[in-house]
Amino acid sequence: MSTEILQVTEDKVKRKTGSPKDGTTAQRRWRLLARALTRSPELYPEGEDEISVRRFTSFDLLRPLILENVADAESSWYEYSTVIDNELFDVQIRKINKNFTANELIGFNNTGNVCVWPSEECLGYYLLKNRNICRNKVVLELGGGMSCLAGVLVAKYCNPSGVTLTDGNVTSVDNVRCIVARNSMADFVRCGVVQWARAANALRQAGNNGNRIQSWDAEAVDESRQTDGLYDVILSADCLFFDEARLDLVETIYGWLADDGVALVMAPRRGPTFQRFAEAALKRGFLARQNEHYDAKVWSRHLELLKHNQEYCPDLHFPILLELTKQTKTPPG
Repeated sequence: MSTEILQVTEDKVKRKTGSPKDGTTAQRRWRLLARALTRSPELYPEGEDEISVRRFTSFDLLRPLILENVADAESSWYEYSTVIDNELFDVQIRKINKNFTANELIGFNNTGNVCVWPSEECLGYYLLKNRNICRNKVVLELGGGMSCLAGVLVAKYCNPSGVTLTDGNVTSVDNVRCIVARNSMADFVRCGVVQWARAANALRQAGNNGNRIQSWDAEAVDESRQTDGLYDVILSADCLFFDEARLDLVETIYGWLADDGVALVMAPRRGPTFQRFAEAALKRGFLARQNEHYDAKVWSRHLELLKHNQEYCPDLHFPILLELTKQTKTPPG
């Protein structure tokens, strides 16, 4: 898929990332983000992170087509479409035409706001081919970025009983609200800002007090959806980029997932980050199932790219599906 046209002032990025010689994981990832945004070679010495995540952009599962008649100075609209079993699926997605500042990108795990990542594409496509997963279910997407693409596709085509789309950034959520309205889904899709640290802290406090969290944080998200905080299906695409958010994301999923629900986490391995998240989920009490062969077309495309695309790196680009369910408590006796 095409990238959004985003820029960051290089001196601001350099102040955040430090010298190119800095070696911590967080600094290297911020430099990776800086490169994707500025395409600045001096931020990346030759040989370091040779394969940028943005050199490979799509598995060609959903095709974007710009809608010329609805473009304006602030945004562009694209139609993302695919054909599955001779049936056409399409949604309209808004991309903001804005030069984002470093401060707007820094502060959350905000890399999902840069572009639509392959993990979102693969998760959305997988759910379209397995629409029974979300049928008549209450669905939550966490960290959906500027488009919440997977959740939008679920809302339009998978017949859920309710959908809530969230991100940790206000600009992203405002953009998703526009997308929801454009696709005529505002009557049953909720959108809100959810920061995992705040959500996880509230869940931990509720657990320590022997209570179940009863509603959203009024300051963080639209509280018109009053529930026990439980969802049948929780979706998350490419949200494992920063290690410091790992435990908060695990806790948020655990606290808001119904006992018989399933969380679908889609992300590439990126060194040890995926495995560490899976291990943290196991420690929290999840059953975790990793699946690389979740879709025949995605796997075929993966094998084709391995042979013919030198810019394709499976560790950075091939999304693994992690299915999380809660361990069933054995009744006494």
